[in-house]
Amino acid sequence: MDRLNWFGSLRWKFFLSFISVGLIPIMIFGFTTTNFIESYFISNKENDIKRKAAVITDTVIKGNFLTDSSKDKLNLLSVNMTDKSRAESFRILIIDDKGVVINDTNYTYNNTTFISPEIIHAMEDMKPYSKLQEDGMTLYTAVPMLNDDSTKAIGTVLIVSGVSDVFNLINSVKRSLMPLIGIITLVVFICVFFISHIIIGPLKNILRVVTLMSEGHLNQRIGVRGRDEFSQLAVAFNNMNDKLEQVEKTREEFVSNVSHELKTPLSSIKVLSESILFQENVPVEMYREFLQDINSEVDRMTFIVNDLLTLVKLDQRTIGLNIKPTEINKMVEDILKRLYPLAEQKKIELLYEDVKRVVIDADEMKLSLAISNLVENGIKYTPDGGTVKVIVDADHQNAFITVQDTGVGIAEEEQSKVFTRFYRIDKTRDRGTGGTGLGLSITHSTVLLHNGSIRLSSKEGEGTTFVVRLPIKHTS
Repeated sequence: MDRLNWFGSLRWKFFLSFISVGLIPIMIFGFTTTNFIESYFISNKENDIKRKAAVITDTVIKGNFLTDSSKDKLNLLSVNMTDKSRAESFRILIIDDKGVVINDTNYTYNNTTFISPEIIHAMEDMKPYSKLQEDGMTLYTAVPMLNDDSTKAIGTVLIVSGVSDVFNLINSVKRSLMPLIGIITLVVFICVFFISHIIIGPLKNILRVVTLMSEGHLNQRIGVRGRDEFSQLAVAFNNMNDKLEQVEKTREEFVSNVSHELKTPLSSIKVLSESILFQENVPVEMYREFLQDINSEVDRMTFIVNDLLTLVKLDQRTIGLNIKPTEINKMVEDILKRLYPLAEQKKIELLYEDVKRVVIDADEMKLSLAISNLVENGIKYTPDGGTVKVIVDADHQNAFITVQDTGVGIAEEEQSKVFTRFYRIDKTRDRGTGGTGLGLSITHSTVLLHNGSIRLSSKEGEGTTFVVRLPIKHTS
């Protein structure tokens, strides 16, 4: 089974791919080299024979052997050609324009007609023509003999030469190349083996970590070595894992907080209802007081559930935005007017600075709720006698709504968590300040839904500033 897994693995495929990429060029190189050597030497052989045939042609033409019928001259030609043929190891045929063999160094075709394609080509084209015969070992080279004004071929010199010496040389070269190709192949094989190990090793490590993660072990990390692409992949994977782990942690905290937030009013309702049920002769005033408390806890649970449903819809973007031109200045004035009684109870001064009149594309109702949450939080967490200030400004692209307070402030390490659901900076004041702990989360999601952003700056004991940026023109 392990062997089958290895043969089906990425390493084996990678190994085969690289072997193919490495060996195919070597094979092509060897094949091309031998073909080149073969073509080179045969071409040299052809050119050499053509030069020798040209010398013979000049001798025949200058001696008028084709037109002279003297037996002595023809015998002299035969002796000279035979000596030359033996010296150069090839056969010479001298043929006139009618195809009659004037001289054959082998004495086979003397005074007979001999026609070959090479002779025909040379006579018609009036230039040398060579061709390797079908046996692959014999080369025919025909050189035309031209008249004085070079307008007509008056005969042909045909040289028949063996090329076995060329192929012997080529075979010798091939035998010399084979060990070299074998050595190169072995080197490529070894190099590819180690390269496949170097490349596939990190991939196997990543696969191992991914497998563990898929089994629920989110604390796994990939070791980062060097600065290559695998290292960058490992860094990106570790960052993704950090975020997944943070999401899982947030989910667990969220479930815990929801359970806590719902358990508290349920516990109160149970205690209050049991107090009524298990006591006899309970005064009407106590009934009314306990029922009012139960009603308050039910309202609190309703607020929590409604806010949770709102957040889920915002996250899933199932809440459609009713986008229309919205005058931000008027919206903020209405919010401050509505919250003025709450500020008055704590003698907090509500200030409003209207830097610029701004109209943007927005869902006024949802945006009003988001800004209300910021102002209301400012009032809740500002001590009596403090100040909450709202500023409206804009540039040519964005509107800016700033909410400043002189409240308790937020520690630097807590600032990244304020938009987390159910998160409260001061756990001891959960009931004192009221609320569900979801207001800032709803604000954050609403602003993002409007393609905007929200940032904060704060110092403990000095107050907090939220800045909401909203695009003037809404784009889907």
